[in-house]
Amino acid sequence: MAAVEVVIPEAVEGHVKVVFDQLNEKHRRWVAALLSEVVGHGGTKWVSEVTGLDPKTVRQGRLDVAAGLSDCPRDRVRRVGGGRPPLKKGSVP
Repeated sequence: MAAVEVVIPEAVEGHVKVVFDQLNEKHRRWVAALLSEVVGHGGTKWVSEVTGLDPKTVRQGRLDVAAGLSDCPRDRVRRVGGGRPPLKKGSVP
């Protein structure tokens, strides 16, 4: 079977970058997942290159979307306890 090369117009790449700048972390992952599905073979790599997201993040987004986003909190960007720990008083970053 011959490899299929995906050709995406540069204008689309530019639009993807503009839209991604407006999304939060969770929504970026979901939109990246949808784009990789639409592109098909090689989609995860293409989305990763265009958006700067790690391919593992795109794959996790695909798993989230496939599960119907049922395990994702609706009112938070990150799960409770996720993200950076708070700075302690007197500490210098």
